[in-house]
Amino acid sequence: MMSEKELRLYIGGKIKEYRNKKKVTQEELGNKLGVKNNTISAYERGTISPDSDTLFIIADILEVKADDFFPPIENDGVDYLDKIKDLRKENLEAKDMRFFQKLIEKTLSMDDAEREKFIESIRFTVDYYDKTNRD
Repeated sequence: MMSEKELRLYIGGKIKEYRNKKKVTQEELGNKLGVKNNTISAYERGTISPDSDTLFIIADILEVKADDFFPPIENDGVDYLDKIKDLRKENLEAKDMRFFQKLIEKTLSMDDAEREKFIESIRFTVDYYDKTNRD
C-alpha cells in the first residue's frame, strides 16, 4: 500500500487538481484558510500535510468531499471520512481528530500483512473495551 510520503503526495496532487478545477489560486485558497500561499504550495508538493480540520475546510472551499483527497479504498459502502467529520460535530477534541487522521494515514501506509496485524490489534482493543464496559 502507500507510504506516508506517497499519501502526502497523493493528497497534495488532489488539492492542486481540485483547486485548479475551481480556478482558485494558491493565494486565494491560502487567504480563505488563513495561511500563506507557500503553505498551500507545500501541501500540493506533499512536503507537509494539512491537518484533518484544514482538509475538511479545503474540501468545503473547493466543493468536494474530504474523501476525494484520498485514494479509493474498498469498504462496505460507508464513507468513513464523513463519519469522522460527524464526530467533529460531537465536540470531539482536535487532538482526537488528529489521532484518527494519523490512524488512517498509518493504516494506508502499511503493506497487507502489516495492516492485517495492526487492524487485528485495534479490533482486540475495541472488543476488550466493549466486553469490559457492558452494563
